[in-house]
Amino acid sequence: MARSEAQKAADKRYAEKVKDKHKQFAVNLKADEYERITAALAAAGMSKADFLRWAVDKLQGK
Repeated sequence: MARSEAQKAADKRYAEKVKDKHKQFAVNLKADEYERITAALAAAGMSKADFLRWAVDKLQGK
């Protein structure tokens, strides 16, 4: 399904609004590590971003 010109314009406005406000943090894991970690996060009700923030707080002694 093709996007309308209005949708494309809205996408462009949104991209400009959030530009430089977020950065990605990518990591490659072995498949079994990924499954173990994502299962633990799901069980704890945490998102990946929540987990990273929590882990950094722990490392910094907060």
